Formats: sequence, structure tokens, C-alpha cells
Amino acid sequence: MVFGSLIVAGGANLAVGITNNFEIIKYLWLVNGIALSVLWPTLIRLLSETTSRKKMARASVGMGTTTATGTLIIYGLSSLYAEIANFRYAFYTAALALPTVAIIWLCSYGKITRGAKAEAEKEDAEDDIPVRPAETVKTKGKIEGSVLTWIVLLAVIAVATNLLKDSLTTWVPAILKETYGFPDSLSILVTLVLPLISVFGNIIAVTVHKKIPDYIGSSGLFFLVCGLMILAIIGSISVGLVVITVFAFAIVSCAASCSNSTITSIFPLYMKGKVNSGMIAGVLNGFCYVGSTISSYGIGVVADAYGWTAVFWLLFGVAAFVVALSVGYFLIKKLIKK
Repeated sequence: MVFGSLIVAGGANLAVGITNNFEIIKYLWLVNGIALSVLWPTLIRLLSETTSRKKMARASVGMGTTTATGTLIIYGLSSLYAEIANFRYAFYTAALALPTVAIIWLCSYGKITRGAKAEAEKEDAEDDIPVRPAETVKTKGKIEGSVLTWIVLLAVIAVATNLLKDSLTTWVPAILKETYGFPDSLSILVTLVLPLISVFGNIIAVTVHKKIPDYIGSSGLFFLVCGLMILAIIGSISVGLVVITVFAFAIVSCAASCSNSTITSIFPLYMKGKVNSGMIAGVLNGFCYVGSTISSYGIGVVADAYGWTAVFWLLFGVAAFVVALSVGYFLIKKLIKK
């Protein structure tokens, strides 16, 4: 599955690089997205089967960190390619890297996973944790009520998370260019700060989870930070303080990455033994893509019609909604306990 996804995505990137017809490119990019969307739930399921419970936090950090690192690398290269006026190199880079990783995966998968599974089972046995692989969990047929509530609420928060996160990733270069007159290469280069900060976001998410093991509560905290920083962005843009704007962008990106890591990595991995981690990761990742789609197509429309300030007020409303949702969840939970 992983090998096939990487090969298909590599081929799609190569085709995009050599194609000039946008009608063809949009369908090629759809193929690329579908192929890559399979990777995350597959890898989360594999990690749940090959990682002991005491190493779940480390596994979550590893997954989030590698994703942010990949984004950082491609943004850096994109800035370089924009400077030398050949954006197609970005697609050629992916077309070369993806099949290379696929071959490495194919050659090493069997040996690595066999050893990891044996080690995980041994460590869980030593800690008196029953080993319940994902294959046996999915036959149970029922999901606990508390877990189902988490899934439903986290699906809603997943949409909001990627709406915020991808709005920054996608539109910050345009915002810096249109608002402060940055050239394209500098806008992209400044945007490198966002994935760099996201690396720390995944570490923060794991640390917060240890202090606040309630997934809805921690997500509400992250969105509270997002809301406050969005207000700072609105204020700094109105008076032309680019340093404050970029700083607030970085904090929002970090907090949104914390929420994303909680939803798509920490929650599925820690549900090992209760639900199929891969299935849950796939479902929640799918809702993340809904948020990404809204960001890609909706934010630009709002910006064109009403300007970037209206966009940030909209994003502030999204953050406020999640905070209200988490507070409502906490109050209802407290009433039920009484």
C-alpha cells in the first residue's frame, strides 16, 4: 500500500511538471492527493501495531516532526526555485524523492516491522498491558460511548484545525505580498518559519496531552491561543507592523499544528486496543482534508470579495466556535458526572 501510493504520487508529480494544460494538471493533482491520503492512516495503523504503549508519545512526535520537516524542506526549495524562475523543479524534486523512498520502504519493511512488533509485544507484556492488535479490535463491532463522542467532536475540530492551518500555509505568501509588498521569493522564505515552528508544535502537543489527557479540552486550549493571535494579526495589519504579524502567524501555526497532531496522531495511537487506529486516523484525516479544501477554495474567494481583514475575522470566529465547543463539552461532562 505504501509503496504503491508513493509510486503513483511520484508519477503524478512528474506529469504535472511536464504538463502545461491546467485542465489536465488539476486531475493529476487530484490523483496525487488521493494517493498520498492513503499514507497517513496506513502508517498510523502500522505504528499502533509495532509500538508499545510507553513509546506512543515518542511515535506521535516522530510522525508530526517528519511531516513538518518535509514541509520545511519543500518550502525552502520552492523559494529557491521561485528565485531562479523555474517552479517546475518543485514537482521534479517530488517525482525523484517519492519513488526513492518507495524503494527504500519496500526493501526494509519486512525486517523492520517484524522486529518492532516483537519488541512492542514484549514491552507491553512487561508492563502488564494486554496486546490487542488492530485486526482483533475491528471485529468487536462496537465503539465505547466516550470514544465515539471524542471521534465526532474531533471530526468537527479537525475541519476547523486544517481550515486555520492550511489557510496560513497556503495564503501567507499572498498576504505578505499584497499587504506588505514582499517579493514572491521572500514571501515564501518568510513562510518557512511556519513549518519550522510546527516541529515544536508536535512536541508541545504531546507534553500538553500528558497534563491534559482530555482531547477536546486540549484542542480548546490550542484554539484559544489561535483566537488571541488572530486578533493580534488583525491589529498588526491595520497599523503595518510586519514583525508582529509574522510572529502571530508563527504562533497560530504552532497551535494549529498542536491540534492537528492531537487529532490525527496522538488520539488514534492512544486508542490502541479500543478501536482500529488506522481506521480512526483515516476518518479524522479525511475531515482534515475537508478543512483544507474549504481553505484552498473558500478563503481566496472571501479575500477577493472583502479583503484579508475579513478573512481573519472569519478565522477568529472559527477559533471562538471550537473554544465554545470545548467549554460546552466540559460543562456537559461535569453535569453528567453529578
